[in-house]
Amino acid sequence: MGSLRSYPVVKYYMFFYILYKFGYFLANAFPLRGAYWLAERFSDAQYLLAKKDRDAVAGNISIVLKKDIKECYSLAHKAFRSFGLYLVDFFRIPRLTKEDIEKRVSKQGFEHIDNALKKGKGAIVLTCHIGSWEMGGVVMAMLGYDISGVVLNHRHTHINDFFVRQRECKGMKVITVSSVMKRCFSALQKNGMLALVGDRDFTNNGIMLDFFGVPTSIPKGPAMLSLKTGAPIVPVFFLRDKKFNYRFIYDKPIDTKYPEGADKDLAIKDITKKVVSVMEKYVKEYPEQWLVFRKFWEAPVDAFVI
Repeated sequence: MGSLRSYPVVKYYMFFYILYKFGYFLANAFPLRGAYWLAERFSDAQYLLAKKDRDAVAGNISIVLKKDIKECYSLAHKAFRSFGLYLVDFFRIPRLTKEDIEKRVSKQGFEHIDNALKKGKGAIVLTCHIGSWEMGGVVMAMLGYDISGVVLNHRHTHINDFFVRQRECKGMKVITVSSVMKRCFSALQKNGMLALVGDRDFTNNGIMLDFFGVPTSIPKGPAMLSLKTGAPIVPVFFLRDKKFNYRFIYDKPIDTKYPEGADKDLAIKDITKKVVSVMEKYVKEYPEQWLVFRKFWEAPVDAFVI
């Protein structure tokens, strides 16, 4: 009986697998300009049809900007389009070249990550679901950095394998949540970069803090890892700039030094507050690139994210 009950779920995920493969085909069958045009048209249709997601995005932005939700639907529409372009970038990762990076990516603050790595303890590079965060990790790998990214396992094996192949095809290493702690420590011990996304807690083990003035659960893993390993936390954001280009920004490292014997829980809370402050800064500046399509200030029911 259990297998019969799960059959609709299997069909549901198989539908999405086919949809992703179709998107992959379209993204690579056309020149970039044409692929972006198609992605925006599909995104426009999704914006019109998906009322629940549309309301969720506009509601999130209204809290970020402290505006009435009615004023935020135009930005929500842009967020849908941003996600469509994000998917095109993700699907086209195998054909990304160093010439593309040179031509389309402006780099800012790279001295922050280079100086952090000189300390020999690795670096925790922390971002959120903004811009094209997947591209950031891939570009760093292509630039010759040793970088590992922590990702969620997808429930559907074929979709999970497809995502992993896309992420790893240019040299970035993928760490799944099933082996997270051991491999995270290993990456940092080798003076590598460990990429984490810090705005959504899917573990139900986060720390309650205000995010744009509203209490929510924020992952505390980055702070815990930094305290345990001595690896600095360097905020990083890979942001779209006028559709075809990107701004790759490394912000100043977050201070994670505390006196020996300091209260560990208080230190974790204090560091995570600093993380929240940096994420708030960029989400507020680029709300149309914050790609969260559920009510952010509700506990996530499912980890169905790319």
